[in-house]
Amino acid sequence: MMTINKRNDSPLNVFEDVFGTILNDSVGALAKATQAGSWSPSVDIVESTDNYNLTADLPGITKDDIHITVEEGVLTLSGERKSERSESKEFGHRYERACGKFSRSFKLESGIDNNQIKAEFKNGLLKVVLPKVEASKPFEVSIEE
Repeated sequence: MMTINKRNDSPLNVFEDVFGTILNDSVGALAKATQAGSWSPSVDIVESTDNYNLTADLPGITKDDIHITVEEGVLTLSGERKSERSESKEFGHRYERACGKFSRSFKLESGIDNNQIKAEFKNGLLKVVLPKVEASKPFEVSIEE
């Protein structure tokens, strides 16, 4: 006698099938990047009247593991997230967080005051403030009559 199991094709199960496959594929890509020993942190750059503000996601990293350099008009963030992987022979391991070295470089506008660049690292967020030089700040030109 054969047993037939009816599959429940509810919208939720279809959603899990489709997005589970997509998520597993992206996790697989992340795993390959992690094995290669490099990754790239997400960065937001926002321009205001006086500054460029760069914010980088660097969870699990200490301030001492981050390096910021400015050379020939290029700002480079680099560092390393140390691996926390266990070498134990326990059952079931799944590592999704990338570790290893990282580096991101950004070409700076010519109107940046390099001597006034400031950086702050708190709660896994690196914030870098790149002040504009006075001459590069926008201003309104009055029109004479």
